[in-house]
Amino acid sequence: MSFIQKLKKSIAQNNSLLCLGLDPDLKKLPAGLSKSVDSILEFNRKIIEATNELVCAYKLNSAFYEALGTRGFEILKATIESIPKDIPIILDSKRGDINSSNEMYAKSAFIELGADAITVNPYLGVEPLKPFMEFEDKFIFVLVLSSNPGGF
Repeated sequence: MSFIQKLKKSIAQNNSLLCLGLDPDLKKLPAGLSKSVDSILEFNRKIIEATNELVCAYKLNSAFYEALGTRGFEILKATIESIPKDIPIILDSKRGDINSSNEMYAKSAFIELGADAITVNPYLGVEPLKPFMEFEDKFIFVLVLSSNPGGF
């Protein structure tokens, strides 16, 4: 099933347009959870359990996981595996590099992690985005405007 089909189905099923971000910060975990890296997975699973009938998609910012090293990547993957299969997963990575690097980013996002969509940065041109487009059932969100105060 393509990303768009999956999204439409999820919107209809949950009567929702809410995309929930899972961007955990150890310093901001709620009281009652230890400030250990492994608490992130517990926190994410509780959020998913509490919200999976209220959202149309989940968005995970890879930076919050990558900053935790190998264990962070494992938690990212385990979090994605905890999301019900009928809810789309957007990997917020804003990837944008040369073709060979983007081929690896696409494989990581779509094959290794199982994301349905990814955010990409087009500033090196359209050609480097082609590796993401080769996954026909997946989707890319192209950065066109940043919320940064200096962005334009």
